[in-house]
Amino acid sequence: MKKILAFVLALTMMLCAGIALADDADITVQGTAVISANPDMVSVTANASVSGKTVAGAQEEISRIIESVTTKLIELGVGEEDIITQDYGYYPTYNYESDTRTLTGYQANHTLKITCRDVEMLDSVIGVVTDCGMSEIYNVSYDVSTRSELYQQALAMAIEAARAKAEKMAQASGMTLTGLDSLTENGGYAEAYAVNSTADMAKASAGSAGTGIRAGGVSVTASVTAVYEARK
Repeated sequence: MKKILAFVLALTMMLCAGIALADDADITVQGTAVISANPDMVSVTANASVSGKTVAGAQEEISRIIESVTTKLIELGVGEEDIITQDYGYYPTYNYESDTRTLTGYQANHTLKITCRDVEMLDSVIGVVTDCGMSEIYNVSYDVSTRSELYQQALAMAIEAARAKAEKMAQASGMTLTGLDSLTENGGYAEAYAVNSTADMAKASAGSAGTGIRAGGVSVTASVTAVYEARK
């Protein structure tokens, strides 16, 4: 008899615990926020490519071009620390018209990334690099200097968005939020507006009054995942 009573008591406790658990739930939500801003800086990636009979000849010509570009950009107002080499190299060139390939010379390349802290300088910068002999412009990218601050703002907004979503879900299911169980940053990014370009753009812009490039906007995105505890 005692065993039966003990079994009934245990079963009753399990049922009560099940009912209590049914009154509790976790609500998992994601919150995302995007902040847009006008760009206040612009970067240009340009390449100089020259041919020479010897490695030394190709290097000498490429060095002359880069020195000229750097000097004129600094005179224009670009900071020396904002003129950075992104790629440099040279390779042999051959003539394949006969059965045996023949060495014809060397090709040298030097790629610069130029960052302007004033977006109005873009046309002048492109004019300088093309006039000095950099025949290829890979891209023009607009950005914002306050990226970190904007991300912090977006992150706070994303957290608020997650809580608001959780409250709506709890209300719709007849529950009330009782606490925050976990909060995870999903990562974020600042997306610069890029204008892809080629050597044709460089040739077209040389000697012209302007490039006609129009700045876009910069968007900064933050996202979080939150798990809230809820109870009926």
